[in-house]
Order: sequence, then structure tokens, then C-alpha cells
Amino acid sequence: MIDINYKPVLKRETEILPAMDEKKQMSLIVLRDKEGITNKNLAMPAELLLILQMFDGSNSIKEIQSNIMKQTNVLLPESELIHLAEELDNALFLENEKTAAVRISLIDDFKKATTRKPCHCGISYPDDTLELTSFISGLYKIEKDISITPNTLSGAISPHIDFRRGGRVYSSTYSKLHQLSKPDTIIALGTSHRGGNSPFIMTRKNYETPYGEIETDKDLYQKFKDILWYEPDEEEYYHKNEHSLEFQAIWIKYIWRENTPKWLPVLTSRFERFATDITPSKIDSIEKMFKSIERLVSEISKDKKILIIAGADLSHVGPRFGDDINITPQLKSDIEKKDREKIEYILKLDYDGFYSAVMKDKNSTRICGLSPIYSSLRLVKAIKPESKPELLDYAQADDPFGGFVSFASIVF
Repeated sequence: MIDINYKPVLKRETEILPAMDEKKQMSLIVLRDKEGITNKNLAMPAELLLILQMFDGSNSIKEIQSNIMKQTNVLLPESELIHLAEELDNALFLENEKTAAVRISLIDDFKKATTRKPCHCGISYPDDTLELTSFISGLYKIEKDISITPNTLSGAISPHIDFRRGGRVYSSTYSKLHQLSKPDTIIALGTSHRGGNSPFIMTRKNYETPYGEIETDKDLYQKFKDILWYEPDEEEYYHKNEHSLEFQAIWIKYIWRENTPKWLPVLTSRFERFATDITPSKIDSIEKMFKSIERLVSEISKDKKILIIAGADLSHVGPRFGDDINITPQLKSDIEKKDREKIEYILKLDYDGFYSAVMKDKNSTRICGLSPIYSSLRLVKAIKPESKPELLDYAQADDPFGGFVSFASIVF
């Protein structure tokens, strides 16, 4: 029961987005659960943000009332604060026993599932096969006039932004991959936006798509497992709602259909957690892991064609992402210049140089693709050290909540 002594804790993975009620001309905030415990979004007046910031477990309802009074000279009735806490509790936005029980149930259900079901189907892209084909065909174009011939490709970087905003750049990547003879297996590396403790978060489950399932390469999974010092599927629940690989799965199935090769879906956690002032290669356990995986893929590639795909976006800038700045053409130009400086390291397969360039200013533009790009560069270099990567496309897309995201298409 929530009373004046209750100490509410807003869930850590609650995303608070700015919004506007155009009819009432009123500023709003929208609460969204990145974890997926609830699919319900809550909209409320922006003035409540100050109160939500105090929902950290250290303040009781009574203390929050007192703190608000001290800061604003407004005495909010206890009943209003209790009602707000109850609304958040009912919508599963508070961290408590009820939310924990739902989380355990969802994790257990996912572990028992034989496949990873699409999470963004019918939202980010059509769930009907014919409609999906028409939708993607409308984005599709054939890339020509790059010096890398398709059958020499060993890898690619593709966006993981939604298809409507990133379609042109997705198409730049996958129209080139479409010209490939079918690889024997694909290693797909995607951003784990929710984090995770394991460097690589893996699953044996096949990914479902409207075009059918992509079969996971169980043999390759086992080879990775033999290298890693932890259970690679211990945190596989992070795959459940993650879009960075789901969106690659759609394009992979679109271009290869019934001839789709097996793949190994790998989510990468935030390497910045353990490598802030140094590169991951300076951390013994991480470097040992990469060296072993590099030897593995190098050996396999002698007899089989391995394709490396990174689902990775670049910069995230603006109010939507916490920046108190106005979005101007000059700002976008400045960010593009910074992005292209970092891309130069990618084009040289300089994974440590890329990582250092991003972390030089503590990743101030929030390049969420840092870990999958770093990892993909290492694997591509192990398979094809002579590769000369090429930038096919670069774009920026506005965010509806204020700001923009950048992304690129690069082939190796």
C-alpha cells in the first residue's frame, strides 16, 4: 500500500521524453519503459519532472512534499503525490516487488521460448509479408560504382534506426550485400541498448521474421561459448526487445529469402563501462577473448565464407538525448564533421583508433554503435586484413522528440 511513508523508486530503465500537447499548448513528458516490463507509455505535465527526479528511493512521499515546498514554495497535497505514485505503480514504472515478479515471469517465459519472436513487427514495419515486401521495395535501390566487388565483401555496417528514417542507408548496405553469393554464415553484432554485464550477449534461439525464421548457427555458437569465460546466453533476455538485430534480420531475410544463411546474433554491451580511458585491447580478459575469436573466424574463413554485419548508429544529439541545445544547420554540420573524422578510422580498419577517437571526449555525441563497430572491425580484419573499406552513405535523421541521429553504410 502506498502512503506518506512510502519511498517510491522510478524504474532505472524508464525513458523520459519531452513532448507537446498541441491542442492545449502544454509541455508534456512521456514515460517509456526501455526494459519492456510494460508496453504502456504515460504522458503527464512537464512540471511533474521535478517530482519524478525525487522518486529515487531515498525520499518518502512526506519528504518529497517537503522538498517540493522548499524548492517551489508550493505545498502539494499528499493525496496528489500518492495518486501519482499509484499511477506509476499500476503502470509498472516503479521498482518494487510487483515489477520484480513481472520481470522474473517475462525472463522465464523467454528462456522457455524456442524462438525469439519479433518485437517491433506491426509497429516499425508491416507484419504482413506482402505489405512488408512492398514497404522495403519502396526503400530499395541498387548500389553501383564502388571499387569493392560484391563477392570480395567480408562485412558491412548498417544502421539500426527505424526503417522510415534510415531506409536509404539500409538500402545502400543491403543492396550491395544482395549481390553477394550466399555466405556460409553471418555473424551479426548489434548494440544492446539496455546494456548488460557480458561483453557479448548471445542466444541459441532462431529469430522469427514475417519471412520465416533465421536459423542460428549452433555450431558457431558452441565455438564462441568454448572461448568465453561466462555463459553467453546468461543475459539472452536482452535480445527480447532489442531492435538493433531484429532490423538486420528483416533485411537479411528480404534479400536471401529461402536461401538465407545461418547466422550468429550477438548483442554487444557498452564497452565504455570497463574501458573509459583505455581501449578494450588494453584489458587482458577482453583482449584474450578477441584474440581467440579472431583466430577462430580466421581459421573458419579458410574453408567457409563468413559475413560480418554490424547494426550500429552513430551520434545522438539534442534535447531527446539530454542536450540543452537548439538544433541548427550549423550544429548538424559540426556533428557530421566529427562523425566523418571517426569514420576515417573505420575506413582504415583501425579499431583502437576509432575507439579512442570516440572516447576522447567521453563519447559526448553518444555513438551507440561504438561496441558493435569496434568488434566488427576486429573480426573483419581477422578474416580479411587487406580489406579497404568504403563509405557508401551517411545521413542524419530528426528525432520526433527533439534532436537527431546519424548513421552510415560502410562495406568491407
